[in-house]
Amino acid sequence: MKATGIQVEVGCLINESRALNHRFFTLIEKQRPYIILKWAQTADGFVARKNFDSKWISNEYSRSLVHQWRAEEDAILVGTNTAIYDNPTLNVRSWVGEDPLRILIDRKLKLDGDFNLLQGAIPTLIYNTKEVAQERNLEFIRLNRSDFIQELVLDLGQRKIQSLIVEGGAGTLKAFIEAGLWDEARVFTAGLTFGEGMEAPAIQGELVSKQDVLGDQLRIYRNQ
Repeated sequence: MKATGIQVEVGCLINESRALNHRFFTLIEKQRPYIILKWAQTADGFVARKNFDSKWISNEYSRSLVHQWRAEEDAILVGTNTAIYDNPTLNVRSWVGEDPLRILIDRKLKLDGDFNLLQGAIPTLIYNTKEVAQERNLEFIRLNRSDFIQELVLDLGQRKIQSLIVEGGAGTLKAFIEAGLWDEARVFTAGLTFGEGMEAPAIQGELVSKQDVLGDQLRIYRNQ
């Protein structure tokens, strides 16, 4: 085009273009999914009571928004304690869309088939330190103890998973934060207080948006 005398500008709106395709670029450049951390916390900074009997912190509108997010991403992950105490299904219910691939961190394989995540209804990956196996819709992947989180996200990258929501609990979220393996954090803060309990993760990042979801405050951070 330049050879024919047409004026050409290169790099226009490059940042905006990358933002539209940030999942793809993260996979290609970092060989891992775009990682979204999500949690709900009380006004005094807790994600659960000490006895884990606090199932819901955010309101129903916030929870519906979370189901929309699930339908938009490739995979969703929780750790052992969340699976034990909440027994989640991690599917899309309050929205229309496909269920994400389910991922469970169960390092010592504490869970059995009585839990929803291990019933084989939806394809599920179980990352652990003990065994490699495959059953109906369930795949067990053994990782090293020392580089567990790093190996997990790289394995997801090899499977061409472009995006991952990490829904907790606190220990799992903190493991991703401490490893620096996150791109975005979506944090709901509700009006209720617990006084004591499991402390919410501390996040350091750029606050890119803040909105009210019918009383819940949603803050979105970007890892710089």
